[in-house]
This record gives sequence, structure tokens and C-alpha cells, in this order.
Amino acid sequence: MTGDVSSIGGFDALADALLERAPRVDVLVNNAGYLGDTYAVSADGLELHFAVNVLAPWRLTLRLLPALRAAGSGRVLNITGGDKPAAVDRANLQAEKGFRGLMTYTHSKSVMESMSMVLAEKLKPEGLNVHVIFPGRASTAMTRTLSLRALPGAMKKMLPLFRLLFADDGEKSAAKAAKSTIWGVTSGALDDVTGHYYDTHKRQRTLHSTALDPEVQACIVAVLDAAEAGAAA
Repeated sequence: MTGDVSSIGGFDALADALLERAPRVDVLVNNAGYLGDTYAVSADGLELHFAVNVLAPWRLTLRLLPALRAAGSGRVLNITGGDKPAAVDRANLQAEKGFRGLMTYTHSKSVMESMSMVLAEKLKPEGLNVHVIFPGRASTAMTRTLSLRALPGAMKKMLPLFRLLFADDGEKSAAKAAKSTIWGVTSGALDDVTGHYYDTHKRQRTLHSTALDPEVQACIVAVLDAAEAGAAA
């Protein structure tokens, strides 16, 4: 089943179709991501990285709550990107300080990490677990689209290196990177815990302190709530 995760209408339609076909969901993996090289907004007027990488996993998870509840102990895995956890700038959630391609993508993933901690606390009373997993760098359809325009400033000189790192390798690196996600789906170690971040080696790590900052989290939730309210109006 395919769907559009760039707009509220799109992922609502996907959620409704999934609920009809799968009334029980044991594990939801929010893996879809977006990396763009120009500033763009969604159909709902949101910066596109925020729309796909932050709002989509938030709303899709909440829309699928009936199916996750039906599993008894449903699990949500939000897949992050970039590298080690980085700071969240609450004044730059939608590239308000300027669009910077790859760095805007990376920051949106940091925002998603913070959002995931909010989601973990929100769903904890229901016995549902939420975790963040970093699969590691890999050659994928998305990473191979990295262009000169997506690299800010001096990073443009690194394009040949990025092209070498993300050269088509017959999905070997993607298969390797997916191991941490597969572990997250199947491991019993995640059954009775929530709000954890795991690196590509399946080791629990600490998120950047800003991702855990209540004021930062409140700013993110305010944007999410405003977007959803706007769509409902």
C-alpha cells in the first residue's frame, strides 16, 4: 500500500486505509524521509522537511492508535538520520533562519527526535512504546539525490566524497544499515521501556540535551497542534 506523507490529507488517507486492512499493528516503523535541495512547502503550508520528517510520523502514529492499542503492547520506531544527536533550534523549526539543504534535513531529524520523546511520554500510560533508531549512513534512493545545491557553503567541496560514500552499491549498505531497525522491530529488550535512542550498533545513547528540553518540546508541539488545527478548520 502506498501513500503521500507530505500532507495531512495524504497521511490521513493512508492511516484510514491501513486501519481498514490491518486493525492490529504490533510495530509501526516511521521510516519515510525527505531530503530536498530547495526550499519548499507542503500543501498545508509547512516547510517540507518539517512536514515529512516531523509531522507525518507524529500524526500517523496518533491516527493508528486504535490498531496499536489492539496489539496490547504496540511499538513505534521513528528512524532518524544525520549522525550523532545534534541540537534543536526552537527558533528554526521550519528553516526560518534560512534554508540550508542537507543541514535543514539534519535539523528536521533532530526535531523529530525531540518530538519522539514527547510522543513516548504521551503514549506511555497506554502501554505503547516509542523509540528512535539511527540506522547509519547508506546508499539509498534518497541519499543518492544529494546535489551541490543541497550543500551549504564550504560543504560544497565535499560533494565528490558524498558521491563516493553514497554510490550505488546494490543495496549492500542499506541492508547493513537496516539491521538496527530490524533489531528494533524484533527485540524483546524494547518491550518494557520507552523514550530511548539507539545508534546503528543497537547501543542506547543519549539525545542532545535540547531534544529533552521541555521548552523546546513545547515549541515543537505548538507547531504540530497549529498545523493540525489549520487542517481541521
